[in-house]
Amino acid sequence: MIQLAQRIIITTHVNADPDAISSACVMTEVAKSLNRHAKTRILLPEGVSQESKGIYEICKELGTHITVVKKYSDLEELEQKLNDLCIVVDVASSEQLRLIRDYIKQSCEHILILDHHQYQDLKELYTGSRAVYIGNETHYSSTSEIVFLILEKALNRISPENSKKLVTILLAGVLSDTKRFQRIAANTFHIVAKMIDLGADYQTALRIIAVEKLPSNRIAKIKCILRHRGFKVRIKGKDVYIAISNVGAFESDCASSLVALGYDMAFVLTEDEKLKAIRLVYRSREDVVMQLGIDIFTEFIKKLVDEFGGGGGGHRAAGGAILRVHDLKGVTAQLIKAMHSISETGIMEFAEERISF
Repeated sequence: MIQLAQRIIITTHVNADPDAISSACVMTEVAKSLNRHAKTRILLPEGVSQESKGIYEICKELGTHITVVKKYSDLEELEQKLNDLCIVVDVASSEQLRLIRDYIKQSCEHILILDHHQYQDLKELYTGSRAVYIGNETHYSSTSEIVFLILEKALNRISPENSKKLVTILLAGVLSDTKRFQRIAANTFHIVAKMIDLGADYQTALRIIAVEKLPSNRIAKIKCILRHRGFKVRIKGKDVYIAISNVGAFESDCASSLVALGYDMAFVLTEDEKLKAIRLVYRSREDVVMQLGIDIFTEFIKKLVDEFGGGGGGHRAAGGAILRVHDLKGVTAQLIKAMHSISETGIMEFAEERISF
């Protein structure tokens, strides 16, 4: 498909993380190496995350054409022609495409999906036989690993200097998505070893994704803890502790903080004023979900999507969704209802008196 295409669009999920932007950047270089005549461009819905800015700059240095789409007029500036091929990387749900979702659906003759998530909701992209999916959650812990296997076959067409940059940013994508190898799949270490053999610089990969936490991030996590509600449920004879909270931003960090605080699972909600929707992120202890054999996506997230509309995706212990409702209380009530349905003895909410002065 790449060799015959005249116009290629490569896109990621909203606010691309290191795994997403490195995968998109490398796929652009692979496409250019296989087809020098194609017009190839990356579309980034709403830009990149703070952790991704170093990779974004390397990508720009390689001469990649990147368009950040923050409003519909950004799409109007593109040539309004049919794209022969659109490559969608690290996207678990079409909802994550935000403003460019309809553009991808309407302008792409063929779609190649590269993704590693266990749970996906991409049915909107599978129209007829035009979409092809590559990925397997049990084999890959990041999309960067999948893209590396594609890059390997094109390395002889890419200069050694650029090859080292490409494998290094892919290594950065793996490091970010695995939380420095805390969550790995069957082939992760094997693929990382091959990256290093081909010139990936481990220290550089660590450095380009290292960012100083903003004061607003710290404040968001404090608010997340102050606002949260804590519950105890009984699942398969084991007490499981679940937190629900809401913040205006940094919901992934907030959910991870609640788990670090002592909860087994955490759900963090954010009201998205632009979309008039609720963003939801979940995090969980891997050992708990493995011991219980519990499927958080099916037991909680899918029920919310069925109730409110939207879409979601992720893994056994980490993921999220966008819910097509602007009702924080309603979503919280449904989460509590889902807890009741899974608990063997009802649920108990923690209620502690605040310190008095």
